[in-house]
Amino acid sequence: MFGFKDLRNSERYKLLRNLVIALLCVNSFYLVRTLQVSGIACSFIAACLHYSLLAAFSWMVIISTDVYMKINHPFADHSKRFTYSRFICWLGSVIVVGPTAGITKGNYASDKCWLNAKSGSIWTFIFPMCISNLIVLVQLIVIGYVAFKKSQLPNQTEEEMQTLKRIRNMFRGILFLVPAVGLSWIFGGIIVFCDWQAMEYIYVIVNSMQGFLILLSQFVFSNEVRQSFRKRFGNQIQQDSSNGTESVGA
Repeated sequence: MFGFKDLRNSERYKLLRNLVIALLCVNSFYLVRTLQVSGIACSFIAACLHYSLLAAFSWMVIISTDVYMKINHPFADHSKRFTYSRFICWLGSVIVVGPTAGITKGNYASDKCWLNAKSGSIWTFIFPMCISNLIVLVQLIVIGYVAFKKSQLPNQTEEEMQTLKRIRNMFRGILFLVPAVGLSWIFGGIIVFCDWQAMEYIYVIVNSMQGFLILLSQFVFSNEVRQSFRKRFGNQIQQDSSNGTESVGA
């Protein structure tokens, strides 16, 4: 994506880039968590993992809200919302993690370097996770309904058809992101309270597919990415052909 300026400047991929950064942080701290650490270091890792997960859920909500707002308010200035979103997602998570760690103190993290279920700190993860998934699911239902209703309208102009196509593409992309980012961690929440080995296997398998699902939904099956590839390499082939013609003529 670094070689494609139009994708780098796209609002959709700016949001996606922040989501991917948050998920990379989650996976990095999850790997560090497997090391044999204890005490303050263990609590610090738990706090970093807690923060990264809340940021990832926040960006998931922002992405679905962005599509929702573009459908319901197509003529609004959506570029300003990205600036506010960065503060909400990256700084808002601190407002949850900081007070939780301060109130619970030594009982913030368990011996597994994750939030302690006994102190109740785990609920500052489970509650935001459930709320964010609920918001995204409700918005998906509304987006799907609006897209369906728009597709039934007769005598649509070319511009309206293109808008509907973009809505459908974004809708499909979010459908892939929801299980990859949010729903997979519901299994993680169940594991905290229920020692079910089957849930642990499901949780590991689904979470390990996060990157793959994002790659498929946002890049491989994205019309926007395919068009950028065609535009870039089509221009390059044309340029090479003209250079070859000029060489032969010389």
